[in-house]
Amino acid sequence: MDRITVSLKKREEIAAATWAFTFSLGGPAFSFRPGQAVDVFLPALLAPDPRGPVRPFTIAGTAGLDGFFIATRVRGSGFKRTLLEMPLGARLEVSAPWGDFVLPGGAERHDIVMLAGGIGVTPFRAMAEDAVARSLPYDISLIHSNRTPEETPFLHDLKRWMTAHGRFNYLPTMTRMEQSSVPWLGERRRVDAPFLDAVLDDHRAEAMYMAAGPPRFVRAAKEALLAVGVPEARIQVDEFDGY
Repeated sequence: MDRITVSLKKREEIAAATWAFTFSLGGPAFSFRPGQAVDVFLPALLAPDPRGPVRPFTIAGTAGLDGFFIATRVRGSGFKRTLLEMPLGARLEVSAPWGDFVLPGGAERHDIVMLAGGIGVTPFRAMAEDAVARSLPYDISLIHSNRTPEETPFLHDLKRWMTAHGRFNYLPTMTRMEQSSVPWLGERRRVDAPFLDAVLDDHRAEAMYMAAGPPRFVRAAKEALLAVGVPEARIQVDEFDGY
């Protein structure tokens, strides 16, 4: 697969222990289908990492015509430490965008329900951004499960988009509010069959469903969807294993 040279333009902590990294090509436009991923190749690691200097990341959104950004939970790996400590402007390589976890094509109207666990929201953020920007014929509902508001990536952006755009609905739920130090008046239930039975409408079998996040979340979400009557053929999943 061809590699593209980029530079690290910006990094920002967007939630507790979660960072966004913005890359720029420095000229040519960067083209991808929202929901696709890239492999990131670091030139050298600042600390050993048994998984080596390459990681796949879903593209979380655009940054101007020639740039894009990823977002990830940052734990103690040598790869993540290098991303955090390498100087801005440093050059590295990424693969061409790949993957088919994307929105359907065509002009047909679709109701799409997205279920995200934690940082698994990254492909859905890119999809929602694109659908809103291009006025695509989708009614999108995003159910986003996290432990606490402090750990929820893009929480304020997604809430603001829901207010500004009538065809995008955002339903965050926090499952461990006893660990939080901020107030929360929203949902606190886990994404299971009783929860989905309560929030999905009577036309649930006609919608399209996409689930992304840790494998345990994705498997549970799919089982819950099947339990409330969603046909398996209408469910698409993407597991984030190991971040």
